[in-house]
Amino acid sequence: MAQRIGRSHFVFDEWSRLRSPLHRLPPPLKLLSTLALLALTAAWPGAWRLFALAPVLILLARLPLPGLLWRAALVLPFTLTFALLTWWAGDPAHALTLLWRSYLSALWAALLMATTPLEDVLLAARRFGAPRLLVEVIQFTWRYLGVVAEQAWRMRTATLARGADRSFEISAASLAVLFSSSYARAGRIHRAMAARGAGGGA
Repeated sequence: MAQRIGRSHFVFDEWSRLRSPLHRLPPPLKLLSTLALLALTAAWPGAWRLFALAPVLILLARLPLPGLLWRAALVLPFTLTFALLTWWAGDPAHALTLLWRSYLSALWAALLMATTPLEDVLLAARRFGAPRLLVEVIQFTWRYLGVVAEQAWRMRTATLARGADRSFEISAASLAVLFSSSYARAGRIHRAMAARGAGGGA
């Protein structure tokens, strides 16, 4: 069970290993297509019309439409602040454009991650000349989040088994222990990978 949590700490890991016409496309082609859609979304004033394309691609990939749309919406709290400031500055049209552009861009990125395993995306990025350091940082960050998720699951199970009450003090203490233990474990994983020669490739 713990191995499965570590391997599928995000639902995108499970989605990316489904079978569909989009999943079978070569990762470099999907990465290039995503970059093209992102550029089109950012530069084309009529890019809002691409909202009609997104559900078609999601259904073609046999992904849960509500689930993917909801996860793409997680970007909105970050852009909402700038949109409100723009609105108060007297430019509501620009504020709305900022919101739908950010959401549509997040939707393209989520679709890529839901149809392509991260390791394949990073490998395609390296083939296109992405800096090795950037690729390694993304990969290690993803793995570290998996360590945090697995550790959080174990702590939650232990807390529920002890019948602990939910309170701010317990939550704060659990959070401190979570990051301390996951940081220590990530260090052990890093040392083990370094001992095997990881990170020395071009």
